[in-house]
Amino acid sequence: MKPAILLLFVFLVSVDVGFGQVKGVVTDKATGKPVPFANIWVEDENLGTTSSEKGEFSFNQVNLSGKTLVISCLGYERTRVAISEGMLQVSLIPTAVALDVVTVKKSTKRRKFVINKLDENTEYSFGSNGTPWIVAQYIPYKPGYAATPFLDEISLVALSNIKNATFKLHLLRVGENGAPGKDLVSVPLIGVAQKGIKTVKIDVSQHDLQIPEQGLFVAFEWLILKQNRYEAVNPETGAKEVPARISYEPSIRSYGPDNRSPNGWIYHQGKWVSTNQREGDAITSATPHFQVTLSN
Repeated sequence: MKPAILLLFVFLVSVDVGFGQVKGVVTDKATGKPVPFANIWVEDENLGTTSSEKGEFSFNQVNLSGKTLVISCLGYERTRVAISEGMLQVSLIPTAVALDVVTVKKSTKRRKFVINKLDENTEYSFGSNGTPWIVAQYIPYKPGYAATPFLDEISLVALSNIKNATFKLHLLRVGENGAPGKDLVSVPLIGVAQKGIKTVKIDVSQHDLQIPEQGLFVAFEWLILKQNRYEAVNPETGAKEVPARISYEPSIRSYGPDNRSPNGWIYHQGKWVSTNQREGDAITSATPHFQVTLSN
């Protein structure tokens, strides 16, 4: 397996002094309990983060007064909140996740079929320097899948500089204008990547979920959490690099900039954008590669 070229992009943000650090907590409006791992963006800005296990979040950037946060999390309505001084209290409204597919009991003798098979060519990867991106790949439906209609397993190649780097995986409906839509699974899918270049497999067979005839999106979400933070060091001396180069692990195998696949999307600045529409932008290389295993 070849060493991967890490496509880790850093955006420079100009700031002005005058407005303090933004802090807040995300809670469930029905129960008052904290909501962990919520995806939080400053709308139309290259700033974002993830709520901690206690629902807490913060932005070190100043001059955010008057801007808007976009908060999304599985099982809750997407919420927009104006940024103000003091501790922000963000209450998310629970919502039922209705499935668009009909499931039936699978046979005990299972046959499997692999879509979009992974190989040893891990030349490119896409990572995050602290931005809570979600990158998605569209998996179209084909009539030949009828014999093995159930989603059994999702595989990806992760590259991590730390042990036990956690991330979220999403299975999404096809939404408006062909963009990723709502989640097909009503519970979070949490994955763990070990140190090094590893294939990570997520078992989704327990959900008895059929691949929709419109196809589906498989998506990877970075969790901007302290335990996923990595500061690069000089491989010869072991000293931290100056200036500091920070990443949030893991990175994920992606298609290279020469691959003109129309199947990639990225959740960026609080909204979904096709990577095929961002000519001249490094985000065009954010199309991930997922292997999907179906079964009967």
